[in-house]
This record gives sequence, C-alpha cells and structure tokens, in this order.
Amino acid sequence: MKNVIIYTRVSTENQKEKGFSLRHQKEQLENYCQQYGYTILCHFEEDHSAKNFSSRPEFQKLVRYAKSNQKKIDALLFLKWDRFSRNVEMSFRVIREFKEMGIQVNSIEQPLDLSQPDSKVLLAVYLVIPEIENDKNSLRTIDGLRKAMKEGCFTGVAPKGYLHTRNSDGKSTLMPDPIIAPLIESAFVMYSQGIYSAEEVRHKHLPLGLKISRNGFLSLLKNPTYMGKIYIKSYKKEEEVLVEGLHSALVDSETFNKVQLILKGKYKTPTKTLTEIDAELPLRGFLICPTCKKTLTGSGSKGREGKNTYFYYHCTRYCSVRHKAIEVNKLFEEMLESLKIDEDWETVYKSMLEERFDENQTNKLTMITSLQREQENLHKRLEMAEDHLFEKQIDVSTFNTMKQRIDLRMMEIKDELKSLQKKDSFFEKHLREGISFLGGVDRVYKNGTTDVKRKIIKTIFCDKLTYHNHYFATPKLEETIAMILFRDKRVRELRVDVEKSASSVAVREIA
Repeated sequence: MKNVIIYTRVSTENQKEKGFSLRHQKEQLENYCQQYGYTILCHFEEDHSAKNFSSRPEFQKLVRYAKSNQKKIDALLFLKWDRFSRNVEMSFRVIREFKEMGIQVNSIEQPLDLSQPDSKVLLAVYLVIPEIENDKNSLRTIDGLRKAMKEGCFTGVAPKGYLHTRNSDGKSTLMPDPIIAPLIESAFVMYSQGIYSAEEVRHKHLPLGLKISRNGFLSLLKNPTYMGKIYIKSYKKEEEVLVEGLHSALVDSETFNKVQLILKGKYKTPTKTLTEIDAELPLRGFLICPTCKKTLTGSGSKGREGKNTYFYYHCTRYCSVRHKAIEVNKLFEEMLESLKIDEDWETVYKSMLEERFDENQTNKLTMITSLQREQENLHKRLEMAEDHLFEKQIDVSTFNTMKQRIDLRMMEIKDELKSLQKKDSFFEKHLREGISFLGGVDRVYKNGTTDVKRKIIKTIFCDKLTYHNHYFATPKLEETIAMILFRDKRVRELRVDVEKSASSVAVREIA
C-alpha cells in the first residue's frame, strides 16, 4: 500500500472561498486514492500562482514535510500538471529533487511514467501549452493596450489630480479632480518660476491638501499626463512616443517643459539687473514691518542741497515706519558676526552633523527595504492576475486594468529606489565647506556683491526678519545652521542691541 501526499491549487483567494475548484480537486484525489488503496498522509491546499515554486507558501511547507518524512512517502499527487506548474524548467528541477528523495510526482488525470525517457516529452507538452497560452494572452493584451493608448485613451491608474471616466464614445480617459487638480496646477506654476526647490513647493501645498511623498512629487512633476499627453513605452521595433490624450491638460506645454529643464538643471533663471539702489539696500524684501507686518521696501532721496542721496528702508505710505539704510545694514553685519563659530568647535559640529546624516541613512535603508518588499508583492500579484486570465476567472479588460495599475506602481517604486540608492558622496565636501562658510560668513557678506549678499540672507534665514529700531528678530534659522549654532536645541532670539554699544551683541534665550 502506497503512502501519498496530495496537492491542490488555485490562483486566487476568491476562488478558494467561493469557487469549487479546490473542493473538486480534493474530491477527485481522494476518490482516486480510495480506488487504488493509497493512504493520504497529508493534504496541502494552495492559492498562489503556478509560475514560481518559491512564492507558494503551502508548497514550501509540502517540501519541508516531504524532506522530514521522505522514507514514509511514496508519491506526490495532484489533479493536472498545470496545477503543479506551468514552467517547464522549474518543473523538471523540482521533480528531480523529489525523485532523489524517493518520491514519485504525478497527475491522476494526466498520468506519466517518468521513469521512461519518452514520457518527458509528453510532460513538456503538458507544461508548455499553458505557458504558451499565457504568452499569447500577454501579447494580445499588450497590443490592445498600445492601440487604445495611441487613440488617446488612458488605461492605467489615474494620476493624482485626475479621476477615471469615459467619454461620449465610451473610451477610457480622465477628468480633473475638482479639489486636487488646482493644487497640482499651482505647484507646476510655482516650481516653473525657478525660485523654489521641489521640496519647498511640496511643503507649501501639503497643508492645502496635496498629500504626497517627496519622491512621489518628483515623479508627478515628470509625468506628461498633466500636459494632456499619453506616454507609450518603446516596444519591439516601435520607439517610445508621446501622443495627444483624450483628457484635458492641467498645465500648458510651455510650463511643463520649463519644469523638466529645471529638474535637469538646464534652465537658467533670468537674473535681475542690480542697480545702485539694490547695492545700498541689500535687505530690501527681507525685512518685515513690526507695526503692520508688511514687507519693507526701500528707496533713496536727495538731501536738501541735492548733492547726496540717502537711502531708507520704509513701509507703505499708510505706515510711518522708516529706517536709515546705513544703520540697518551695519546692524545686520554685526548680527552676522555673532553667528561665527570658533575653530575649536568645528570637530564637534562635524560629529553632530555626521550623526544626523547616519540617522537619515538608517531611515533610507528602511524605506528601501519596504519598497523592495512591495515590489516583490506586486510581482506576485501580476503572476496571479495572469493565472486568473488563463483560467478565465477574469476577462481581458479586468486584467488590463490590473496590469496597468501594477505597472504604474512598479515604475514609481523604481524611481523611488533609484533616488534613495544614490550615494551621498559629496557629504564630506559639503560639510567641510559649510562649516568653513559659517566660520567667516560676516567677511563673505561684507566683501560680496549685492547678489552674494542676498543669497547669504536666503541661505541662513528661513523667514523674513522683523526689525525693531535697535535690533533684529527672526523666528527661525535654517535647520542645519540652527543645529550647529545652538547645540542645546533651545530656541533663541538673535538680538543686536545698539543702545548699549554699536558693536555688542546680546543673545536672549526663550524657554
């Protein structure tokens, strides 16, 4: 009397719960064993793809059970060979492994004597026919999708800012999301100015409702769907191409193309010609009126004799705030001098920043692992969808939608992994130059051009400064600079008090 283990498999959880395929397979196997007097030692029930043995948890349990009890087991039985596998190469390998354990592998509806060499030919036929059918379905699906896309249809997952719909002809397309679409349009326009980084634009739109990750936002900015196009990848002898979509664009092509140039670092922002007024008023646009909270502007005026020009920072004509530019500029230079760091502390600051960098690297590795795990799961889902199509559990249209959704997410993951896996090879160089910069920022500012002065102000201060007659107050320094200057991480207010001394600097701590 033979001792056997039986194996039943379907491709989906849905079929496992609602269909009768598993039950039918089990009943057929039990009847067969009863008829021939076989003893069933164990039954393994699977609901995963037939393409890959390693991705099937129940089959892996079956292998472990067989290795532990190989002396007791005579055969592994299943209904048909496509329940075992649809991959010829993998099937022969696994059959060989079971043979080495003394376990015969066979189908009850398509039995073969694998001890005979000729049987291997018939086995290959049983296994390759389903594989060929899968390949044919895949080719038909690809051809159908490409034809629809060339006609302007959108067949994948709707990008953020769009919703799925069908036009009057019943073709699949997109319609703007009334809530998110205006935010995306605003983000494109803002970034196209060349003033803000992508991360700054993302952060400005996050509280407005555009919830998206850093890498997701970069992918969004590169997506031609937003200018009304459909991107079709290269295939066989056909090159990649952009075609006009049936959906409406959220941004015009000029703005979109400018954004692509900025992302590639090929766009030069038009520079404003600096005048004598700009040289005398480097803080213009960076100061806030303490009275009305508006941004101070500046201008020059002739003296009584009309020979000399005197410059002032002032508010609007409805506000009386007015300060001599020479005094404000001098006070600002003294404040910059107070930001200098001592050479003795440079090593300490470098260690602090390296520690922060290492923390970010750990978080990056965690994200990479998570994305790779999601990538593996998507591969499994795609294999399952192909099985469903072959077994006629889903139609071609449903499969196409599922495949497009999975392919789109796979592309996003690929972009995110590429971004995360970039090495920060220039960290040491930037760190050294950054600390050196803070060591003499006041000298660089005093000797620099008006353009350099304005860049220094933008680099150090996140927000505009409020000027109170005798001192500046800023609510926030750039994060890395604040970490270097204030090691105890308490918030401080920088204050230059000229009432006591024109050159003294007082730093007041705020609990």
